Amino acid sequence: MSVRSYFTLTKNNFMVPHVVVQDPKFRGQASCAKWLYTCLCKVANQNADNDGWFYHSIKQLEELSGMDRKTVIRAKKLLKDNEFINVQRGYLEHSGKRKYDYFQLNGFTFKSKA
Repeated sequence: MSVRSYFTLTKNNFMVPHVVVQDPKFRGQASCAKWLYTCLCKVANQNADNDGWFYHSIKQLEELSGMDRKTVIRAKKLLKDNEFINVQRGYLEHSGKRKYDYFQLNGFTFKSKA
């Protein structure tokens, strides 16, 4: 099952993976990192492609999470450094300015149908 089809199955809800929530390393994270991961799960549910990648700007994450810019950046760094998310920078083609970050959540595993 692809990540996109998994997220499509849960249109009115979104999942936060058990393997992440139960990870002692995740439990030890700052509350802002835990909340940002939850918010990213919501965005992934709505926007992730077949490989689980989606984009969002810091401004959008501020609005979604209710946290200020500095806290969002700190939480994103904590999640990335502890390998709960993958992040790639996104740039505008015509100007080369940074606009969005591309995210992929780690921790989603799927049961095989075998």
